[in-house]
Amino acid sequence: MQRILLASASALAFLAAVPALAQNNGSTVTQTGTDATATVTQSGSSASSTVTQGGDNNAATVTQAGNGAESIVLQDNGTGGGSNASDDNNSATVDQTGDAYSRVRQYNDNADAQVTQNGDGNSSDILQTGDNDDATVDQQGTDLTSTIAQSGNSNDANVSQSGDTNQSGIIQSSGSNVAIVTQEGSLNESSILQNGLGLNTANVEQTGEDNESQVTQGGIANDAGDDATVRGVFQSGDRNSSRISQSGGLQDAAVRQTGDDNDSQITQGGSLGAAHYADVDQSGSGNESVITQAGALSDALVDQSGDDNSSSVNQGLLGSHLADVDQSGNANSSTVTQYGWSQAAYVEQVGDGNASSIDQGTALNGSDQYASVAQSGDDGQSTIIQRGQDQRAELTQGGVSNESFIDQSGSDHLAEVTQDGTDNYSSVIQSGGGSTADVTQTSDLNNSWVNQSGNGHSATVVQGSAGAM
Repeated sequence: MQRILLASASALAFLAAVPALAQNNGSTVTQTGTDATATVTQSGSSASSTVTQGGDNNAATVTQAGNGAESIVLQDNGTGGGSNASDDNNSATVDQTGDAYSRVRQYNDNADAQVTQNGDGNSSDILQTGDNDDATVDQQGTDLTSTIAQSGNSNDANVSQSGDTNQSGIIQSSGSNVAIVTQEGSLNESSILQNGLGLNTANVEQTGEDNESQVTQGGIANDAGDDATVRGVFQSGDRNSSRISQSGGLQDAAVRQTGDDNDSQITQGGSLGAAHYADVDQSGSGNESVITQAGALSDALVDQSGDDNSSSVNQGLLGSHLADVDQSGNANSSTVTQYGWSQAAYVEQVGDGNASSIDQGTALNGSDQYASVAQSGDDGQSTIIQRGQDQRAELTQGGVSNESFIDQSGSDHLAEVTQDGTDNYSSVIQSGGGSTADVTQTSDLNNSWVNQSGNGHSATVVQGSAGAM
């Protein structure tokens, strides 16, 4: 009987030892401050947890399941506890399932970090050196990477990642900034940098594949989306690129890319600039949009639903400009340059292969200009130049391979050009003040030149037969 009991006891001891050897978890907790709490739960295998706490009233909770999780929580900047401590009242919560890596470093006061990782190959790194910063990371997938660095005060960063091989980086070095990143596809990259004076907001969502988004916010109170449901950058297509750079203050930018292989660049502010608005919608493929806004109070709207279109909007010194570009055709190009004050430009390109250039005002010469270009034909060319005050130019271009040139300086001029047919050419040049020109070309191979200087002139040209001049 003794042998049987001994054998049974030996067997029980062996069986009890097997799970312990299989788990092979490691946990180290070091507490040098006061009133710290640390809770570590390891139910998987090959997990590693390190918690280091200094200062006062710091709390850490680590839960590890699955195989191969690693967590590091550092709540200690070496100042010790008591009245000299500057690493107090921090909270870190880490929940890992799978082979994941998490590091949380909290070196000042009242920071909160929450990390949830489910899947293999995920990595999260949070560094909080300011006060009252919040960071939340939720990773549900594989090979996801998130980096958050908060050195200002009262910042909020929220990263939600699913899918695989997505990367997110957030740096908040000023105060009261909000950064939100949602990644649901694969191979997406998002970068948010918030510095300057603070109060900036960025919201990025990537649901497609192989997209890239960069948001850089200096100055104060700039928005690329809001802190709720409005996305500053939304990429549901594939291989899109978006870059937003905001300085100055009160800038607002939004980019929506639902097509493929599009590129958008928005620069707002510069050395002097405030209160601009830029909106880019690219639902086609292979489009390019560049918006540059300095001065103040300018709006730029670009909608590219066709393919392989190009748009450039440059709004400069002074401001209160408006540029609205709609490209629903293919392989069109549009350039809008606005200086001075209160310029307006509208471009609509429905056909294919058209080119439009609008140049309004200079830094010291130009206000209240209006230009409208509608190109519904193919391979048309339009150039509008406006200097001085209160100019108005309107072009309607159908047909094929038509060309229009309008140059107005002085004040209170009006030019209207309508082209249909094929291979027509129109030139309107007006200086002085109060002149009007109206040109209509409805057949083929027509040529018209109108050149008016002085004041109060009027010219009307109608060409409706082939070869007329």
